[in-house]
Amino acid sequence: MQKNKTIWVLLRSHVVGLPPIMTVLKCLLENNAYQVNFISTQSSGLEHRNLKEYIYPQVHNVGKLKKLLNYIQYRSFVKKTFNTHLNEKDIIWLGSLDTALACKGLNFFATNQYILHLHELYDTHQNKLKSIKPIAQNAKHVVVPEINRAGILQVWLGLKERPIVLPNKPYDHPRLRNIAPTNAITQQIINTYYAGKPIILYQGHIGGDRNLMPLARAMKHLPEYDFWLLGIDHGYADQLVAVADNIKYLGSVSAPYHLEITSYASIGIMSYDPINLNNLFCAPNKVWEYSGFGIPFLANDCLSLYSFFTNKVGASVSWEDSSIREAIAIIFRDYDFYSLSSYSSFDSVNLVEIINSVAD
Repeated sequence: MQKNKTIWVLLRSHVVGLPPIMTVLKCLLENNAYQVNFISTQSSGLEHRNLKEYIYPQVHNVGKLKKLLNYIQYRSFVKKTFNTHLNEKDIIWLGSLDTALACKGLNFFATNQYILHLHELYDTHQNKLKSIKPIAQNAKHVVVPEINRAGILQVWLGLKERPIVLPNKPYDHPRLRNIAPTNAITQQIINTYYAGKPIILYQGHIGGDRNLMPLARAMKHLPEYDFWLLGIDHGYADQLVAVADNIKYLGSVSAPYHLEITSYASIGIMSYDPINLNNLFCAPNKVWEYSGFGIPFLANDCLSLYSFFTNKVGASVSWEDSSIREAIAIIFRDYDFYSLSSYSSFDSVNLVEIINSVAD
């Protein structure tokens, strides 16, 4: 590995909302192997002698006209920065499809090696995917979070090489169960809702597309457990809470503090309706947030999770209340084995090794 090779990480977004890019930054900075320059619309909040940030502040929850202006202004900022500071040996890490679109046509695509990081399948946004096809085909590497997505995108984008899989495992994870709360919000949640019973936890967006009602009906027959809902509610939480007294909506907690709540769970939940390929081949960071604590998970039939089921990191069930109750009982009967498998799965992925192989 070349010492202090310069890598520019570009992200037309707030990195706090895209944890995999925060992971990229932290891994590149580990061991002082690279000079990392970050061009984004919000600071990473990281402090490191080998990190330099070029920030053009933007708000992203805006209308179409303002969004177009944001694209133009970010593109202009990248161009101006590169005209002054980019060397031909530098590598560019494009942090998202949106970032690649904003930079499309800039000179660095012809003069420098670059990496394209894609976080979704975009099967419901095929025009966006087609628009970056030439960028993908000429990239040093394309990076995706899941092996099935790698194969699909290789075909759709006409790539000679299969994209490299960088799982959505967090760089930082507390690993300890039942963490003592460190801020007022998490402390209030634990004090209010934790009654010492085993916790079945769903964390993530709470909406009808996640189909949590079968689980709620199952919990009605399992009073010995509490079912916690943690995340942004899209008008679905009240319906779930109304099903049984042991179902609790905790609200939303910002990362990384949400992991303090996660640490109290005995089983984690994932549910994705098979309404598109992106859901069918999901790549949830929740897998890794759960497994870092040794928490087995329960999920509906998502093809991308089969390897975890095979390795007893979790269980896949028909998403009906009777099947869910049976699966919960099976996991708790052999809980230590499932928990150990979860720990082992988390430890099996070396993020720094993968990212260094991409950048080197």
